[in-house]
Amino acid sequence: KHQEVSKFPEVSRDLAFFVDNVVTSSELISAAKAVAGEQLIHLKLFDVYQSKDVENKGKSIALGLTFQDASRTLTDDEINDFVAKIIQALSTQLGASLRN
Repeated sequence: KHQEVSKFPEVSRDLAFFVDNVVTSSELISAAKAVAGEQLIHLKLFDVYQSKDVENKGKSIALGLTFQDASRTLTDDEINDFVAKIIQALSTQLGASLRN
């Protein structure tokens, strides 16, 4: 499939979440895609870290998000709103917390 290259820039954000060990990366990705909207054009898993410490019951999962609109340049406020919706959904649905 050929697709015209957009004249408008992509905007990327990387987010890392701390989740319980039972939460899978595919669950995190599915939940993020469900609320992100059509401007999310690419989502990739780029890191999973789990401590070898037996007492540690969680892991870190990092996602790379790329947003773009085919008809205009997205504003910082719009991107921030998309990211906030994703963070809220992952927190509510999967107990994920944003890592600093």
